Amino acid sequence: MTAANSNAEMTAPGKLLCLIRHGQGKHNPRPSLGFLPGVLRCDAPLTHKGRKQARAISEGMSTLPFELVVVSPLSRTIETATEVFGSGNEPPRVLCALMCERCIAPADQGTALSELRSKHPHIEAWSGMAHMAERFWPKRSSRLSSAEHDMQERIELFKHWLLARPEACIALVGHSAFFRSMTQQPKLGNCKALWCELQSDGTVRVCSPLPPPPGATTPD
Repeated sequence: MTAANSNAEMTAPGKLLCLIRHGQGKHNPRPSLGFLPGVLRCDAPLTHKGRKQARAISEGMSTLPFELVVVSPLSRTIETATEVFGSGNEPPRVLCALMCERCIAPADQGTALSELRSKHPHIEAWSGMAHMAERFWPKRSSRLSSAEHDMQERIELFKHWLLARPEACIALVGHSAFFRSMTQQPKLGNCKALWCELQSDGTVRVCSPLPPPPGATTPD
């Protein structure tokens, strides 16, 4: 990064972010052990309950002044964003591979981009794919420390990317470990949301006085 770019970033206005974790995925732990095969399945999708969770917050989210919705390109986040905001492109949608979850299980691996286009054809209306590799997700690691290090590097790049964008109010549809590392806050439940301010120096501050979106704090 050049000194000019760094100075521009330091003076850029902050961003108001609404972090939305995906709905219940087939890999997420549940009282029954039926989720275990989902952990071993690449790119785990939402469960029926996960889709219902996303639809439950859709009405409230649709009234909020989002200028952009940024989505991790894993199936469970694409499906969540589609249930919450619809399959169209208003507000504009961007797929961003920097938001992928830390990759420690097959469920955290993605679907090859060419196949993802066929699996979710409506994402052709969304932007971001031109900047994605065919295998866009991080290399899977059995060492948690390696996966965490990779994720932290991506978080820093992601914050720089957000600060360089023109939009001021942005929804992020992503993953629990990614958001937890980004905010240093407790793990979000499925389809729960957290409002934050990304400040011009890259600091993330939780906006506790701001009420969360409707449905964001209801118990599981």
